[in-house]
Amino acid sequence: MAVRRKVLRAEVEELILQRLLEAQWPPGARLSIDGLARDLEVSPTPVREAMVSLERSGLVEYVALRGYVVAPPLDAEHMTELLDARKVVESAALGRAFHDQDALLVDLEEAHRLHTEVLTRIDEAGSEDYALLNEYFRADWAFHQVFFAHAENRYLRTMVENLSTYTHRMRQTWSGGPETFDGHTALHEHGLILEKVRQHNHDGALQALTSHLDGVLARSLNGVEERSKSESK
Repeated sequence: MAVRRKVLRAEVEELILQRLLEAQWPPGARLSIDGLARDLEVSPTPVREAMVSLERSGLVEYVALRGYVVAPPLDAEHMTELLDARKVVESAALGRAFHDQDALLVDLEEAHRLHTEVLTRIDEAGSEDYALLNEYFRADWAFHQVFFAHAENRYLRTMVENLSTYTHRMRQTWSGGPETFDGHTALHEHGLILEKVRQHNHDGALQALTSHLDGVLARSLNGVEERSKSESK
């Protein structure tokens, strides 16, 4: 029973997450737990549990006297802080992951292969496909998660889980349209990190990671600027 309840909560959370990332509700829209429960044909309990998890991601907010509402997309200040935090924790994780370079390389190679594979399917189908775009961002994030899997530090893993970075990047890309999709650029930058790991170049890998995250920030800020221009028209 406990296992089924956990699965149900995850399913409900994924359904609500999809609607949030597809911008089916505008920022500030109230998200009624009872209303969502009726819509999804479940009890209010898994919806309430899903909302607690989504609040941690920053996609929804709890407002006194209103309940849960859709949070606005990250602005330039918040995006800068997010990428700065990622730089700190991911550099720490990657540096520690070098204690077993062979195992690190095997898992990075596989993550990069899967990332490449889903990007190829997006090229064929188009970046407007939510399911494929979701799969892409999960594959993108899986490459970074390899650092934490090999860092052997549970607290670093907890820190990065709280950042919920892939959901913010996907939300920004989805709201910005196909022209904001940076899949090929990100894949190339991942390849540069991977190449330094192949060379057993610790410092070079850290520098490649820093350059990648700086690039993600620059592209994200450009997306924020374009969205602001569009909203002001």
